[in-house]
Amino acid sequence: MKKNTIDIKKQAIEAIREKLIGRQITYDQAYAIMYSFSNNLLGEIFVAYFAAASFKGGFNDDELYFLTKAMVETGNKLSLKGVVADKHSIGGMPGTRTTLVIVPIIAAAGYLIPKTSSRAITTPAGTADCMEVLAPVEFEVAQVERIVHKTGGCIIWNGMLGLAPADDIIIRVEKPLAFESFDKVIISILAKKIAASSQFMVLDIPVGPTMKIRHATDAIAFKDKFTRIASRFGLQVEADINYQREPAGFGIGPVYEVRDALAVLEQNKTRSHDLEYKSVKLATKLLEMCFKADKRTQDAGSLVRTILSSGKALEKLREISQAQGGRGDFSSNSLPKSRYSFEVKAPRSGTISGVNNYYITAIAKVLGAPHEKVAGMILVKRFAEKVAKNETLYIMHTNKQVALKEAIETARYMPIYTIE
Repeated sequence: MKKNTIDIKKQAIEAIREKLIGRQITYDQAYAIMYSFSNNLLGEIFVAYFAAASFKGGFNDDELYFLTKAMVETGNKLSLKGVVADKHSIGGMPGTRTTLVIVPIIAAAGYLIPKTSSRAITTPAGTADCMEVLAPVEFEVAQVERIVHKTGGCIIWNGMLGLAPADDIIIRVEKPLAFESFDKVIISILAKKIAASSQFMVLDIPVGPTMKIRHATDAIAFKDKFTRIASRFGLQVEADINYQREPAGFGIGPVYEVRDALAVLEQNKTRSHDLEYKSVKLATKLLEMCFKADKRTQDAGSLVRTILSSGKALEKLREISQAQGGRGDFSSNSLPKSRYSFEVKAPRSGTISGVNNYYITAIAKVLGAPHEKVAGMILVKRFAEKVAKNETLYIMHTNKQVALKEAIETARYMPIYTIE
């Protein structure tokens, strides 16, 4: 066994070296890489080399299939009975927390939706960071299976599950660099979905000037490649390419993104209609796929809107939260509040002609997001709105005075809004 482990390690190193110089890797090499990563046979320097290789040269379809398959086979899997749905966004846009709306809608409609999520990589909060405001998110496989079979869904961190564990190691190395290659994103998403027994999936691909994908042609290429590889695993994918100039919600950071999602579920008058529209659209696409498999002739869009407006989705999220060990009596008005806040004012009158999502992320992280749950900001103004000089543009929140002072200084050099 010791000799075999040594051989696998050597094979992995050789495969990474070959990829760095532009050669194609085989399935055996892909398996050696993922086995070595998931069993900590190689140091982070080799993980970084692999990440660099994927960013520099990318992978062809066979390599993507091999790497995804190997990533799944070197980890745990969920065993779920029934129609299993899933939703994923390629990310990059802060303040767009649709998952907390979509998961309870699909579960309330009678389908299984085990949402395993990462913590923040390139934004001020990941879905797991947000759900952790309401309930624990760290579970083992058997616990997740019980939660999902009991409630229909879950929203958890995938790091404890051991689903595609090599991916978590790669993410840890990539995080300080704040980048992921598109091919690595495909492998990462697909491996987690296949390991979670997902059969149907809606893929959110936002496009915009300060997004991961900036051009529609790149988004189409990503979608085509993703769906091709997914089909080789029997996973049906419906992709939604959408243009996004700014966050769909008002809140940035865990507490404020959860507040936005709860306001939609509560059908609060002050809710973000952009966030609601996006959530309903994606939930409808996913439910249509489930209906087709289940031979149900019901109108998916009507059911989604009924579940949302009746309060059944909110009730389902509370049920999921309780099953995960959280409270079920939360509301958008009952979430924790920050000790310190600061209103950033408009330097002049005019119309908002641009919103810089990179700067939103940078300032929110300076404030302490996502580790500090109440750190972040609330965006008061939206794209194309008129503003008067000294009118509030956004409000910073944090529990640390030092972080607030630094964020105020950072905001001077990173203006979130362009005003013309």
